[in-house]
Amino acid sequence: SSSQLHPTVGSVQPGSGVRKIVYAARTHSQLSQFVGELRRTAWGADLRVVALGGRKLLCGNKDVLGPKHRSEKLITEKCLDLQKGKSGKSTAMTPTAGDKRKSTKSDAASTSGCPLLSSREAVSSLAVHVLARPSDIEDIGSLGKASHACAYYASRGSLTAAEVVVVPYNTLLSTQARAAVGLSLRNALVVVDEAHNVPEALRSLSSSRLTLPVIKAATEQLTAYTRRYASRLAGRNLFYLGQIRRCLSAMMRYLNKKPVALTLSPSNASSKMLSGTELLFAMKLDNLNLFKILRYLERSRLSQKLLGFINHGQRSAEQDDNADEGDDPDFVSKHVSSLSIVQTFLSCLTGSHREGKVVVEWPDDEANASLHSRGALQHPTFRYVLLNPAAHFTDVLDEAYAVILAGGTLRPFSHVAAELVTSSDADIIVAASKAEAIAASSNDSSVSAISADITTFTCDHVVSSSHVHTTRLGVGPTAIKLDFRHASRTSDAVCDELGRTLVNLVNVVPAGLVVFLPSYSYEAHLMRRWGQTKILEEAKKRKRVYREPKNSRDVEKVLEAYSRHAVAVGGGGAVLFSVVGGKMSEGINFANDMARCVLVVGLPYPDITDPEMQEKMKSLDKQFKENGGTGITGQSYYHNLCMRAVNQSVGRAIRHAQDYAAVVLADARYSSDPRIWRALPKWLRGDDAFEQSRGGREGFSKAMSGLRCFFQERRGD
Repeated sequence: SSSQLHPTVGSVQPGSGVRKIVYAARTHSQLSQFVGELRRTAWGADLRVVALGGRKLLCGNKDVLGPKHRSEKLITEKCLDLQKGKSGKSTAMTPTAGDKRKSTKSDAASTSGCPLLSSREAVSSLAVHVLARPSDIEDIGSLGKASHACAYYASRGSLTAAEVVVVPYNTLLSTQARAAVGLSLRNALVVVDEAHNVPEALRSLSSSRLTLPVIKAATEQLTAYTRRYASRLAGRNLFYLGQIRRCLSAMMRYLNKKPVALTLSPSNASSKMLSGTELLFAMKLDNLNLFKILRYLERSRLSQKLLGFINHGQRSAEQDDNADEGDDPDFVSKHVSSLSIVQTFLSCLTGSHREGKVVVEWPDDEANASLHSRGALQHPTFRYVLLNPAAHFTDVLDEAYAVILAGGTLRPFSHVAAELVTSSDADIIVAASKAEAIAASSNDSSVSAISADITTFTCDHVVSSSHVHTTRLGVGPTAIKLDFRHASRTSDAVCDELGRTLVNLVNVVPAGLVVFLPSYSYEAHLMRRWGQTKILEEAKKRKRVYREPKNSRDVEKVLEAYSRHAVAVGGGGAVLFSVVGGKMSEGINFANDMARCVLVVGLPYPDITDPEMQEKMKSLDKQFKENGGTGITGQSYYHNLCMRAVNQSVGRAIRHAQDYAAVVLADARYSSDPRIWRALPKWLRGDDAFEQSRGGREGFSKAMSGLRCFFQERRGD
């Protein structure tokens, strides 16, 4: 019953009409910051707030949590298995959708395999305490440990009476995740922070990646399982095992043979895009009933059974209980069945989304032989992608009372609308385009546009224009053009000129200097070149040098070391090399002396040859024509992706009204292309019209002089 799934908390009955504000953000640090701001308000103490998170963050049972790299999915399995115990019966704390039995008095005190769930009364009491004051994930986890009760189930129990619910993107955007925790958006006000991330989050929820080594591992596991139990398996089971093996073999054959057309392509193309049906025909699996195979996999739980048949001899020594996946996209934990990854891919392949496509990628041998960058494609890969994620967001729009999309880089509004609204809601796209035209033509500090379909509001930055100094560098100290287009940016002349520019900057900029580069491969190339030319040694004479780490787990350690030297009184400061769109270009707070200057090198345009990008641009061009020339074209979308990434990186430096920083844009295109200049936020451009500073050809020395004056004035205040 609903009362059993959502017990009474704080005298509020389920369905009593408590209207909720659901706040969603991408990272847990952003969610915690929001809860902290709520506490500072005059009414924060009386507000009933609950933060929802996964078991990985809230579970207090060390046996369930296991090693650090254990996935959320595996932790969930361990939790549920522990609750079922030897009898295999669910406890009162984990009722299933089909559980119709009535609770008994013994349920309240019934024991569970997990000691934190041994008392239902203790969990219910914790649910009430969670609402006593605004609490973030860390607070709720601490309360659970202190009371020896399960914080995960207590937070779910608090949901009914909560007025503000704080959730990560994945919980809000997934219908299944919302249903699992009992979160209804009906009549709720949904606030999505940093909403420019929503399209990518939706695509991630609907995507799947399957590499050749994973398919081979699944085949080996299945073969070993069949060989061992063939004499004990029913004919029906053997039939489906044969069907699965046939499917795996077809996938391996397809990925092992790169099409000749791609091999001989003058553009060195190494990928192609197909629909799910086209791929099945190409693999000669069109007469295979994947729906029945998936149903068999789900009911038999074959993926979990194959875990015991992993070929440990082929696993590297690093993949033990202390292994860390880092940021290797091909890493597969030994706690995860390879067949479960295949199963996920097949589920996507048989989905009903018309926008779903499969990108097949083959590594380029020549490129890999000379590539020392991170994240390069190592194996032939199937990648299922959803080109238009708007269909998933429609569920949120339809269910909620109202949705607020907030962020500092949401313009142009037509770009956001094109990503999050389906073609059937063309009126919203038209209204967003009109609102953007109004905002672009206004010189007011704040502009709003209200229509029946959408309301938009845009305003200036809280920081004063005198606290921001923007410099465009088209040439370096020896007057060599700073041309960071793909064809010329790796030339020795350009790399060396950028190095000399950096040496000048470290002598002018106090405290911290953050450098954003267009890609990891280019960052690695510069480090090698500057190591050879001793430019890096010159920079180190003035400031400590740090690089964005390869693994996400090392980010905090690098930031702590960089921060310590950047803000050190009497020291020369520090330089941090980062990548636009990387781990430090968003969500990191480089306030005050952490970043007195941000140097953005080049323009990080996405790969135009990527078939996913090409298909998305074609789709937008088609939609633009169908809407009578309103909305956004594919080319505009491509340009906006680049400028949004630049604006996100620049925004790391100015974090509050009293903060100040210089922004140096190093690329001749910032001075020669008015479209690029206009795409920068107004607070960054100031009153500097493009025509008045055309070319940044005023000279490098004049630019450095302007920077010195800016810092002298600010330090003197």
